[in-house]
Amino acid sequence: MVSIGAFNYISAKQVLTNEILNKLENIASVEEINIENVIEETREKIKLISTRLQLKIDLDKYNNNIDRGESLAFLNKTINTIKSAINNFEEISLYDLTGTIVASTNNSIVGRNYANDKFFLQGKSQNEFSFLFRDKNNEIKSYLTGPLILDGKLIGVATAIYNLENLLSIFQTYVGLGKTGELILVKRDDNGDALFITPSRFNSGTFLNLKVNKNETNTPIIQSLLKDEKTFTDTIDYRGIPVLAVTRYLEGVDLGLISKIDKVEAFAPLEKLEYLTIISGILVAILVIIVSLIIGKSISNPIQKLNNASKDISQGKFDNPIRITRGSDEIKELSKQLDIMRQNIHYTNNHLNELVKERTQKLEKTITELKEKEEVVKTINKQLVSANNELTIHDKMQKEFINIAAHELRTPIMPILGLSELLYNKVINKKGSSLKQETLKEHLQIIVRNSYRLQKLVEAVLDVTKLESRIFKLNTELVELNEVIANVVIDFENIIKNKKHDNDDKNKNNVKIIYEPNRNNKIFVNVDKTRLIQVISNILDNALKFTQGGFIIITTRITNKEKDTNNDKVIVMIKDSGIGIDNEILPRLFTKFATKSDQGTGLGLFIAKKIIEAHGGKIWAQNNTNGIGSTFYFTLPIVKISEIVINGK
Repeated sequence: MVSIGAFNYISAKQVLTNEILNKLENIASVEEINIENVIEETREKIKLISTRLQLKIDLDKYNNNIDRGESLAFLNKTINTIKSAINNFEEISLYDLTGTIVASTNNSIVGRNYANDKFFLQGKSQNEFSFLFRDKNNEIKSYLTGPLILDGKLIGVATAIYNLENLLSIFQTYVGLGKTGELILVKRDDNGDALFITPSRFNSGTFLNLKVNKNETNTPIIQSLLKDEKTFTDTIDYRGIPVLAVTRYLEGVDLGLISKIDKVEAFAPLEKLEYLTIISGILVAILVIIVSLIIGKSISNPIQKLNNASKDISQGKFDNPIRITRGSDEIKELSKQLDIMRQNIHYTNNHLNELVKERTQKLEKTITELKEKEEVVKTINKQLVSANNELTIHDKMQKEFINIAAHELRTPIMPILGLSELLYNKVINKKGSSLKQETLKEHLQIIVRNSYRLQKLVEAVLDVTKLESRIFKLNTELVELNEVIANVVIDFENIIKNKKHDNDDKNKNNVKIIYEPNRNNKIFVNVDKTRLIQVISNILDNALKFTQGGFIIITTRITNKEKDTNNDKVIVMIKDSGIGIDNEILPRLFTKFATKSDQGTGLGLFIAKKIIEAHGGKIWAQNNTNGIGSTFYFTLPIVKISEIVINGK
């Protein structure tokens, strides 16, 4: 019964809501037409001025200083005649193109200038109605403005102050809107908020005073200006009171129209039905409670017996059997199972001591085993800590030994290399040739070459030690990259020519190093010149090892040529025609000891990577797409010419 009453109430409320919304929509549609008619009629009235040919001719004469007195007299006579013919026109004025009033039915304002006023500016282009204001008597008036055009040329603006009595009378008629319904007309102000342009039924001072913020888009007033014509069944009006509302948008004049009524008044016919539904619900609830008590008692008695039996069991009283002969089958089954449980607990309780003793012994045994295992784990942990400490000490000692050994090796290498080259140069420059002399020359070449090799190995070990000890420092200076690369290429050509390269392969003499510099621009970089030469040398050295004749090409390219950015970089590309990079080595090419060759340590590219990254660049390599050789790339930030000049570097 309650459900039926609630359903009837909801249905009736829905029907009533639809009826009220339909009525509000009908009122809004009728008033929309009335408002548009009044506005159109008003615009037609301003045309009575703007279409008077003789008036425009005389205004043009006045503007051009032709019979000004006669023209001005005619203008005043014409506008006074129009004002007397139209009741709602309270003041008519004519403006020249500078915004100055040249003729008016109100002589006190002749000569005033309104060039910057909005009504004058818009009146120069079209007939306009939307400028509303209160006069000194607090009455609502509007400016009607329109252009005066003669022979296709704008010669002035006509305005009329219009009494809005006809328009306001529409909103002061509340037929069909009850005691709380009303019609509201709003427009956008300069900030985009909704501004009331009609008095409210509840507050006559709302005209051009009351505003609704443009961000309150859930309100009917703002929705009407958003061109959203819809119905609202659950919304709040400007007073904060729940209302039913309908919106309309008047496109021709950019105005919003709202037709609304308070929900309290709208749903007043439902109050009796609501009270009847509530009373019916209360009666049904009382009846349900009475029936529930009767049924509950018939059920609760057997349950109470079960509850008493449960208390006996909880207190250790297991001798009283549980038997219930009345009640539902479920209660009987429950009592049967509870009695079985009583018997099981009684049996278990009698044998509990033995069970506790047995489980205690098992628990003690488990605890003992866990303690033994814990001691073993502690011992292993101590051994691991000790081993780790030993490894740390060993690693430190190993690094120190390598550093000391490298420094010690560097000392004897220098005199060996210097004296070997001196002796080699003497043999070369010695006149004459013999088998013994050629043999001596070859032996000296081997000594010099291997001395260079040993020197490079020692330097590489020392560099790795500095990198890993974090004592590696850069001594940067501004250098021209093309010049640095060209000098390295010349050095390597001399090395190949003099057979000073690590590899004994005679085909190395057939490798041609080609440098193709960026000839359009000088490329300045801020780098450690010695380390940059080391990077280029390491890559060229690596290329020479794996190139059996052919070529090595070095090119440079600028990646970003935009003037207003600081992200310009240069890419240096070193391409060879050798055997390429082994696919197994390629993923770890720039890590320590990454080599499959029996020559070299695999440290050169690792050091090169660290040096380039320390300069803010990147380094990478790939096999050439034609299957012949590989290409190494590295980038460096460029220093712009403009920065060099500005900073005086």
